[in-house]
Amino acid sequence: MNPHDAHLDAFGSPVVDRLLAATPANQWSLPGGTLRLPRVFGFCRGVKRALSMAEQAASLHDPNKGRLILLGEIIHNPWVNDHFRRLGGTILLPEQRKPKNIDKHLSANDTAVIPAFGAGVATEAHLKQLGCEVVDCSCGDVIRLWHWSTHAVKDGFGVLIFGKPRHDETVVTKSRLDQAGGKFIVAESIDKVHDFANLIATGNDSPERFAELFDPDATNAQSPADLAHLAQVSQTTMLYSHTEEVRQILTDAFTTRFGEIEQRLIFQPTVCRATQDRQNAAVELCQSGCDLVIVVGGHTSSNTRHLYELARQFAPAYHIEDATAIRSRETIFAWDPANGHATEQTGWLPQKRPLNIAILAGASSPEIVIGEVLQTLAEFLQ
Repeated sequence: MNPHDAHLDAFGSPVVDRLLAATPANQWSLPGGTLRLPRVFGFCRGVKRALSMAEQAASLHDPNKGRLILLGEIIHNPWVNDHFRRLGGTILLPEQRKPKNIDKHLSANDTAVIPAFGAGVATEAHLKQLGCEVVDCSCGDVIRLWHWSTHAVKDGFGVLIFGKPRHDETVVTKSRLDQAGGKFIVAESIDKVHDFANLIATGNDSPERFAELFDPDATNAQSPADLAHLAQVSQTTMLYSHTEEVRQILTDAFTTRFGEIEQRLIFQPTVCRATQDRQNAAVELCQSGCDLVIVVGGHTSSNTRHLYELARQFAPAYHIEDATAIRSRETIFAWDPANGHATEQTGWLPQKRPLNIAILAGASSPEIVIGEVLQTLAEFLQ
């Protein structure tokens, strides 16, 4: 057994196990249609490692000696975080875990669990000074992103992060770059990449225009001139196809402005391999033909949201957090990209039979939740 699979029994599902062992694999044939899983789905290696470490910390924790404090959500999945609350853990909110406030919520007798997204430099220093026990569940792919980007800073490059400025992972990456003395900019969309690229291509180094386009959460640079030598990375959970598009946009802009860019623009494909694999498997399944796609995972999970973005290109798709979101044959509580939050939606289940349903699950989605969704959908196809 992989050591990172230890302590993970609470997240397993006999329903998913049956599908994995079925012939053909990952498929459940029913009188009214078929439920299909992609060739790879659910927890990645980094999530398994983080949850195994957190489970072990919870099992060894003595509540009489101190508290079990998670410095934020261990991963972006509500079922998983509720699970650790049930085990006695306390999950600090963003404001509570700021270095200036953390003393109010953490003591030397407590056990501090650093989530898979990592912790900021100031927070790590504070934990060391406090002297509490620390369980560091930081994902290896995230750590590699820090190392590469801070090394680029030491070589004189600014850093463009393709990701969400307020996402836990990117917040920590920004703190690492700040500590290294580097300049950074965060572009949360292809449109924002184009905004930056246009400034570079046209030679517009106006601080005023730069400030109009990028707020302080997105950059610590004063103008594009601070980023004229640039290293580009991506938040590890972004769409890989989009990161390739970012690379081409930046290459075109820098070539237009500077001509020779070999020593001026460098890239590192920091989207994690597990995220890429799940994206590729999702596309393969959707391309093979399906009438409906159900995407399972936290609504704040970046990698799950991207699976939903891919799926809706092929068939009607709904991003739900768990089986309770499937209210009936008529209504479902699913992510609504137009409103930026989940809403109750009607007419989600096609009337045709047989019905081919694909079920996708992000790298932070536990099998127990996937199994409950499968079981609920199966009842509609009996």
